[in-house]
Amino acid sequence: MLTDTLTSLAILKVNIDQGKDYLDYLRPFILQVLVEEKPDEISDTVISNLIRARFGLEIPDGTVHIVLRRLSRAYPIKRERGVYRITGHIPDPGISAKQVEAKRHVDAVVNGLMEFSSGSLKPFSDRDRTEASIRTFLANFNVSCLRAYRRGTAIPDLTDQQDTDIVLVSKYAIHLQKTNPERFDSFMIMVQGHMLANALLCPDLSHVSDHYKQVAFYLDTPLLVQLLGLEGNAKQDAVTQLLRLLKNLDGKVQAFSHSRDELRGVIQAAAMNLEIPDGKSPVVIEARRSGTTKSDLLLVTEQVDNHLNKAGIEITTTPRYTESYQIDEQTFEDILADEVSYSNPRAMLNDINSVRSIYVLRKNLSPPSLEKSRAVLVTSNTGFADAAWRYEQQFQNNRGPREVSTVIGDLTLANLAWLKAPLGATTLPSSEIIALAYAALEPSRTLLDKYLAEIDRLEQQGDISPRDHQLLRSSPMAYDELVALTLGDETTLTEETVKETLDRISREIKEEESGMLVAEQSAHRITQEKLKESLQFNRDVRERIYWQCHRRAALWANVAAVLIGVLLIGDLVAGFMVWIFNGTYIALAVASPIAIVAGILTLVSRWFGISVMEFRRRVREWLFDRFRKQQSNTTGIELRGDTAIQNEQIRE
Repeated sequence: MLTDTLTSLAILKVNIDQGKDYLDYLRPFILQVLVEEKPDEISDTVISNLIRARFGLEIPDGTVHIVLRRLSRAYPIKRERGVYRITGHIPDPGISAKQVEAKRHVDAVVNGLMEFSSGSLKPFSDRDRTEASIRTFLANFNVSCLRAYRRGTAIPDLTDQQDTDIVLVSKYAIHLQKTNPERFDSFMIMVQGHMLANALLCPDLSHVSDHYKQVAFYLDTPLLVQLLGLEGNAKQDAVTQLLRLLKNLDGKVQAFSHSRDELRGVIQAAAMNLEIPDGKSPVVIEARRSGTTKSDLLLVTEQVDNHLNKAGIEITTTPRYTESYQIDEQTFEDILADEVSYSNPRAMLNDINSVRSIYVLRKNLSPPSLEKSRAVLVTSNTGFADAAWRYEQQFQNNRGPREVSTVIGDLTLANLAWLKAPLGATTLPSSEIIALAYAALEPSRTLLDKYLAEIDRLEQQGDISPRDHQLLRSSPMAYDELVALTLGDETTLTEETVKETLDRISREIKEEESGMLVAEQSAHRITQEKLKESLQFNRDVRERIYWQCHRRAALWANVAAVLIGVLLIGDLVAGFMVWIFNGTYIALAVASPIAIVAGILTLVSRWFGISVMEFRRRVREWLFDRFRKQQSNTTGIELRGDTAIQNEQIRE
């Protein structure tokens, strides 16, 4: 409702003006679980689960990560060996005691209203109905109640209202203001708790759902692997949560066909390496932990399309190469090599293919915001996202400014989507949430006055909408940290990454004890696999160089053939000029050189039996051979011995 939006926006504006943002609302909740639970190792997932269990709030892991980083600057929370640890005393925010006290005030108001209504025609005999009526009243008149509390104005009398329940709540509030100051204070705690709960959960944003309607989000292969649960439940839950957030905002979630094919290859490779002791891929590690067999993985490979379709992922045919939208793949490859260490060379080629496909889909669009970006690639690889952004900065010199990169990190996207339409905010807050919000975010009287002053300004301004609230909720203060989280060196601390580290250490110790024989056998098998991959990669590179040389040779051969054709036509024109001008000096001066050159070409053609088309073919072959040798000398890649390429037939 507009009143809820008005108060939420006013509270957020006041906080932003004081140097805070929406994420600061979450600080007391995280501090409270740290004080109560004192976890030995603090990770994003651990804290998210503790907050969910303790307070019933759904907060993405990436958001927890940002708040943890903020808290580590102010409290003795330090990062050691890949996890955060408590290294000193953390003061108790006191949410537990305050919540109990606030709940006592809320219960007193509810019970008092039920007693007050006993003499009416429709008394409140049901607690749920009583609480619902109070929340409905506050959703429309919390500002009036706050003004009455801080400025001594009257609470509106709603006798003319058709809803008798709302009328009863209004009369009860007026009664308390006039006759029971202590109970009126309890009522005002409920008013403030309702306002703060709305500011925290933002139910008004649940109706704003068309922001990503024009955007297609393409998941890269690692995220597809995680979505299928092949790297554990924690990562699968994170991707599933991201998809739910995007779909709540009407975004289209898709994957390129080449990413789907790469996904199959990853699963097949994991199945083949499952029994090799040196197999260290995340899929292999998780399969061993969960007891997944080789046949299980092979079945998943065959059912990839069904699994993705069930998850709501649409497979889109990879766009064809379009010259006008093409990127400099070599330049991007160099930047990418600086940021990401690829164990499989084909993975780099697939990433390059994904980025250039986004450029094709955008069609030279320079999007000022994510909502207008048309297409974006989503990745869990921060190095990949950083490389794409670096290339974007270089590329924009030729194509104009671009504010939204072609690649965005999954953590950044999850947080941005959550800030626009948060989970768990589809219903009005219950009395428990009201008490909790008041306990965690209890404002001072000075702050309440600032809220009222801001509300007054917003009411005078008019035209307030949930979209305004959403824009401030995703303020640049928070966005800068989200970008740093995606493009920075720090990776998210999840239970899965901590466990993977422990598994890796244990596995390495066991490998040292397994004996030289097993190591040699496994090393031989791995070498064979790498050799196959290397041969395939080299063949792809040779094929690309081959066809580049062929296209250049064909271009210049065509130019030469056209020139010869022009000369032969010129010979005819020259003869015609001699005939027209009857052998004058001017005609002979113009025609003689052309005739001489054309005559030589004609003699050569008749002597050697070479036509213009044959000449074009021979020039093309000669140039192709020279270009190929130049590329071989430059790249160090020998093309002469590649029979697969030599057997390719060049079609006219």
